[in-house]
Amino acid sequence: MANIKYFSDVTGEAVQLKAPYGMPNEEFAARWPGIKGLRYDGYSMRVGYPTSGTSGVMPVTRMIEYKSQPSLHECNAKCLDGKHNGKCECRCGGKNHGFGMFSGLLKAA
Repeated sequence: MANIKYFSDVTGEAVQLKAPYGMPNEEFAARWPGIKGLRYDGYSMRVGYPTSGTSGVMPVTRMIEYKSQPSLHECNAKCLDGKHNGKCECRCGGKNHGFGMFSGLLKAA
């Protein structure tokens, strides 16, 4: 069985999140204007709390399926440019999976 890991990239670095829940669409848009998060259902977006630190709720921007018996290979371009909702089995634990999309946008800005 695979594990689902949730990440937020709004600060420019990948932050792993825990206890995801749904926040109403209007509140989400008011707190994070311009951020495209992941839907919880038709009326709310996914948000969660960082696994470490004391900061408050953050939007979920990536949801990665981490295999239960990963190969633990080194991250490469396939991992960094993978889907933001794909599967991962790298040593990073899903932290870098799909992050190439966000880092490319940050460099362009």
